[in-house]
Amino acid sequence: MVDWSAASRPGPPRPRKDQIWIGWGTRRTRPAPRYCRTRQEAAAFLEELLASVRGSALVGFDFPNAYPEGSGLGGGRVLAARLAASIEDGDDNANNRFEVARALNLKLGRPPGPFWMCPAALADDALTLKRPAESERGFSQFRIVEQHLRARRIFPHSVWQLGGAGSVGGQTLMGMPVVHRLLAAPRLAQRSRLWPFETEWDARLEGIVHAEVWPSLFPSDDQPYEIKDARQVAAVRDALLAADRKGSLRAYFARPSGLSGRESRICLDEEGWILGVA
Repeated sequence: MVDWSAASRPGPPRPRKDQIWIGWGTRRTRPAPRYCRTRQEAAAFLEELLASVRGSALVGFDFPNAYPEGSGLGGGRVLAARLAASIEDGDDNANNRFEVARALNLKLGRPPGPFWMCPAALADDALTLKRPAESERGFSQFRIVEQHLRARRIFPHSVWQLGGAGSVGGQTLMGMPVVHRLLAAPRLAQRSRLWPFETEWDARLEGIVHAEVWPSLFPSDDQPYEIKDARQVAAVRDALLAADRKGSLRAYFARPSGLSGRESRICLDEEGWILGVA
């Protein structure tokens, strides 16, 4: 389970919050979460870790794997490949995410937005610091899964918001290229699939399954780690391993009850879902 970061410089040598943390384990071993200073370090560690797995594995990243229906950006493997072709991400975490967001705003039409929140020095008529006024773009701020959460008074941020506490927009831009790398890695490609786009919910879960998680859904106060991010990835890992042990893990991947046939198809074709949101 991975807590991602869109930081533009390496994390400090001493582990700290708001950086990359990976909570991994098996039924037999659960090491302390790993702190990574750069995305390249994290991606290399994940690739080696997954290559060492002979059976099934689950990888969860804490950012959306898709954009709302109608945006034209899509989700899943198509989005991962598209962003991988546009995003530049150096060994020192230097990246072009704001330039990519600006270009997408211009391509999607009616800027400013839908992407927003960038450093003041980079703001212009296409990409603004503050959320732009709503315009008739024909797509929503939120995906179906986020709308369901908001109806329950749980308020995830919009994938269009690039910065600020709790935002996920920057992580998606910088994370989906890594998902693409893991899906396409020669040692992993034949066994890898992206949930729910390529699994038809819980119909095909063999091999390495990549999914979207939201660590805040899992209680983490009982974890023995000082840094919240470490506690959260460990909590998600432990909860899913416990469900696996009890034989109830498949239910996390199943089509959520209450989704209409149309909504289910939108999720499978374009928007994805968050693992654990029933």
